[in-house]
Amino acid sequence: MIIYLISLTLISFSLSQECADGRYEQEIFDNVYVTSGVYYGTNIQEGLFGDSNEDLYLDVYEPYGDDLENRPVVIFMFGGSFIGGSRTSSDIVELCTRYAKRGYVAVAIDYRLTLDLLIFANETTAYKAASKGIHDLKGAIRFLRMNDELYNDYRIDSDRIYAGGVSAGGISAVNAAYLDQDSEIPPFIEDWLEDNGGLEGNSGNPGYDSSFHGVINLCGAVGETSWIAENDLPIVNLHGTADDVVPYGDGLITLFGLNMGVAGSGAIHDRMMQLGNSSSLLTWEGVGHTPFISSSAYMDETIEFSSEFMYDLVCAQNFEPGDLNQDELVNILDIVILVNSILSADYSLEADLNQDNALNVLDVVLLVNIVLGN
Repeated sequence: MIIYLISLTLISFSLSQECADGRYEQEIFDNVYVTSGVYYGTNIQEGLFGDSNEDLYLDVYEPYGDDLENRPVVIFMFGGSFIGGSRTSSDIVELCTRYAKRGYVAVAIDYRLTLDLLIFANETTAYKAASKGIHDLKGAIRFLRMNDELYNDYRIDSDRIYAGGVSAGGISAVNAAYLDQDSEIPPFIEDWLEDNGGLEGNSGNPGYDSSFHGVINLCGAVGETSWIAENDLPIVNLHGTADDVVPYGDGLITLFGLNMGVAGSGAIHDRMMQLGNSSSLLTWEGVGHTPFISSSAYMDETIEFSSEFMYDLVCAQNFEPGDLNQDELVNILDIVILVNSILSADYSLEADLNQDNALNVLDVVLLVNIVLGN
């Protein structure tokens, strides 16, 4: 029981120390250090005149002068209707800069565009476009975990990776979160996905985990709300009700002559609430698409609202020490998970109960004491 109490004290102290003094809530760092043009993968780009290989790059924004290890990561994907935009778009640069000033490692990534949408504006082409974004996002996440394991260049916490995006980028991030079962794949894209690596994709760094832990949805949408299940990934949504590009609720995308049904932020939030999942929604009444791109006031509101939601996620204020499968119980199942993590050398912050940056028998002893104490 003494060991159990010591472990609780250590965990509580670690969380309170990390999340104190406005970290993740306010811009506590004056400057940001950017590492630009980091190669993270290659994948095939389809074209009217044949296929070619496209190299993919990312930019890493870090708070300058920060000495904290194991920092949460937020990835942002640019908008541009899947035919334009870049990781250096002004809104992406500002989102990454201001999140890094709050203490995050912020990452802006490339993803492959789909110019075919201008000529073949149909549901199949649209889903291919979103799937390329999904594949490239997962390749970037695998790269970050690979780098964390082998080099630790960016001092990230692989157990706190979050993905988000603007408009088309938001669509890819949201669907990466919730289109996660083969049974959910629309039949008209099954063959293409099978030839291109399935839901996981082939954008590099195989063998590493591509999962993430939450979504920042800035005027994006999901293909079907039925893909969202109980205990699914938490999401923060921001959207205008007068959006004529990506619908606020259930509606149609009509860009380029498309007539494709999707579910925007309002519908996503309703579904999450019905299932008792973690979701937050900022509704801009009578406002159109991505107002934060052209308005500093809307950008300020976007940063404040989304980071408030993210603070609760990254600080894990409701995390029960030892609840490794997050079923709100601490029992023998959690001990099994911990032992398997030790045997497979799969480090996670939640399993490191004594916070010594290693998983070993001491963590098992602590967890056993937590179970007995419960």
